Amino acid sequence: MIGTYVPRRSVIHRIPPGAKLIAVASGITALAFVPRWQLLVAALILILALFPVAQLGPRYAWQAMRPALVLSVVLTAFHWLTDGLGAAVSPVGQLIIGIVAANLLVFTTRVTDLVNVIGRVAGPRVELMLALTIRCIPTVALVVRSTREACWARGQRVSIIRVLPTVLVRLIRDADLVGEALVARGL
Repeated sequence: MIGTYVPRRSVIHRIPPGAKLIAVASGITALAFVPRWQLLVAALILILALFPVAQLGPRYAWQAMRPALVLSVVLTAFHWLTDGLGAAVSPVGQLIIGIVAANLLVFTTRVTDLVNVIGRVAGPRVELMLALTIRCIPTVALVVRSTREACWARGQRVSIIRVLPTVLVRLIRDADLVGEALVARGL
């Protein structure tokens, strides 16, 4: 989800990032207080209808729905086993809507613009923390991938026991370097 901005010249792309963020947050919050299945279905249809308005085709809608579907299967099974299938409608619907709406937000808004908006509201330290967190996600994925590839290159079977220590050492070293750079700048 992070960093998947899709540049287009749509109406939704031109809406200010703060307004989009408020709309998504307030919509998801409102659905939490009124979790009726009819409202959830209507909200999902509305959000999916915004994809063509944002000049994003069915591929992007599917890309937004895919992670929600995997999580919804697990959540539905959990609720079905504990409270019955009817208890799963509200949390599963809210999960799907939240993920699809957040994906639409990220598809139509640069992550740096969202971080800047949050930084203006919460302060520069929070903005820096978010920027570093977002930057660390692809870094962690790259370290894990390169460590797995190194295991394969040596002809070793890849396992968590072989990969995790190396990944942790590399990430701690990178975190120390970032910490030293922040201290050097007085942050």
